[in-house]
Amino acid sequence: MRHRYHLLPASLLASLLFARVGAAQTLLPVALETMAGEKIGYKNTSGAVVIKPRFDEANAFEHGLATVRIGTKYGMVDSTGREVLPLKFRALSYFHDGLAAASLDGQKYGFVDRTGTFVIAPTFAGVSDFSERRAVAVQGQKLALLNTKGTLLTPFKYQGMEAMKGGIARVCLKNDSRDGAEHSHYWGFIDANGREICPLNNYGYESPNLENGYAVRRIATPEGGTTMKGQQYTFKVGQRYRYASALIDKTGKVIIPASAGYEFGNWGDHYIIVQKGPAYGVVDMAGKLLLPVNFYEIGKFEYGEPNRRLAKVTTTAAGKFFYVDEQFKCVDFDGVKCPEY
Repeated sequence: MRHRYHLLPASLLASLLFARVGAAQTLLPVALETMAGEKIGYKNTSGAVVIKPRFDEANAFEHGLATVRIGTKYGMVDSTGREVLPLKFRALSYFHDGLAAASLDGQKYGFVDRTGTFVIAPTFAGVSDFSERRAVAVQGQKLALLNTKGTLLTPFKYQGMEAMKGGIARVCLKNDSRDGAEHSHYWGFIDANGREICPLNNYGYESPNLENGYAVRRIATPEGGTTMKGQQYTFKVGQRYRYASALIDKTGKVIIPASAGYEFGNWGDHYIIVQKGPAYGVVDMAGKLLLPVNFYEIGKFEYGEPNRRLAKVTTTAAGKFFYVDEQFKCVDFDGVKCPEY
């Protein structure tokens, strides 16, 4: 039932700043031979060349626009091949919240509007795309939260920061683990104003942003240990931690306290699967039980009809089960009757 949550250490952020998200489009880039050698253009789904091959790099269309490169310069074209942004940038992202991350020299980054004008000056060592009108800015080895006006909402103090989702962004103050930043015990969450909504003492590996206005805190309390200095990290020899998980909302309000004793697993928009000892159950985002915590396994919604998906709830190690709908109400299905529980 556990997830592995993929986090962004600061050392990886720069390489991911301009990662492009593919999307289904009617135009696809294709390499073709020309008098100038192999160049890239675009074909439609019928195989007809719609944009002549002249680019050294051409990326997928997103919302009617695609980033392209000739030599070392990037720009953006529309579906007719017209240059919407001139090919003058050393790095260029797609538009998010009306702004595209860009750099003229590959050293300093800012954001341009649809005229190609910098509306947030290229003064940062790196940036991310905007998400919910918030982006990550980099100076040196530290990260900060930025809004679409170019205002810094936090100081440059974080070593890790993820995109704003559901009014929450996950941040890491520092890395205390040799196993990577996801195993640091200094993760926490900030809101859209950059306010830390909880102490930064969470174990990142099991402290996800649920991306729906809620987050799970895996609170780590150290127990003894001897401090030693490594070449890269400060770590504890023989360090042991006590762990407890809590559910919070985007204001930092505790919805399910750590004292409830739950471990948190899969989730949807309105529910989260919890575990206590060997048993599983389901709670909603207000902390109300939707299924008692006494089941052997709770599966995915992969049965039933498209307009009414069902999940299998296993009651015993022997494999006895019943079905529930997406409100976790028991449903007679495929010859399986609802038990009393």
